[in-house]
Amino acid sequence: MDIKSLEEYRWLKNEVIQINESLTKLLDNQNNLVFDTVKGSSHDAPYQERIIVIQGLSQKYAATYAKRKRGLEERLSRCIDKIAEIEDFIKTVRRSDIRQIIEYRFVQGLKWKTVSKRVYGHASETTALMALKRYLENLQAKGWKC
Repeated sequence: MDIKSLEEYRWLKNEVIQINESLTKLLDNQNNLVFDTVKGSSHDAPYQERIIVIQGLSQKYAATYAKRKRGLEERLSRCIDKIAEIEDFIKTVRRSDIRQIIEYRFVQGLKWKTVSKRVYGHASETTALMALKRYLENLQAKGWKC
């Protein structure tokens, strides 16, 4: 894991929300729906004929819809996989101060100065950043693939 990947965490979470909104809106466009009616009856007595309204995507829009939906679902899957990878890494961090740094900076989006103040009690912009860098470098030096 590196700082660039951790920085991407909040943006990935936002992208998941945006993609889900896009998927919801994709079918909400009533201009692409077609309506028709069919005659039918219930399976059980009394077998009274009635009119049933059906709706679906127009043939012209169906292919576009399927392609767009597939693309959004692929993006969503990649984002979720990357989020899970980052969260799995966070679970493996044994040092409380490093977990706090990651939470404050990359999950909550606080500035480095604020993170240092909350974790170490003094507002130096570099204290928390350097602690995290040393921790990640130490992991890589030990051969931990991140």
